[in-house]
Amino acid sequence: MVTPCPHHPIGAKGVGECATVGGPAAFVNAVVNALSHLGVRNVDMPMLPDRVYEALTTGHDVSGAPPVRTD
Repeated sequence: MVTPCPHHPIGAKGVGECATVGGPAAFVNAVVNALSHLGVRNVDMPMLPDRVYEALTTGHDVSGAPPVRTD
């Protein structure tokens, strides 16, 4: 039996994604916190190993933008 949600304009119901929303942000915050003594304030997602290594070795924030070619 289909029972639309009475609290939503189109009757949609959630399927439990709420618990997964905070996980990635907490992980990024933990990495940035660990690197904060170097002056790092942001590492964009996805938290790739090369981005963490770059932040660790340079002490700078790491953007998620692709690198700019200089050749």
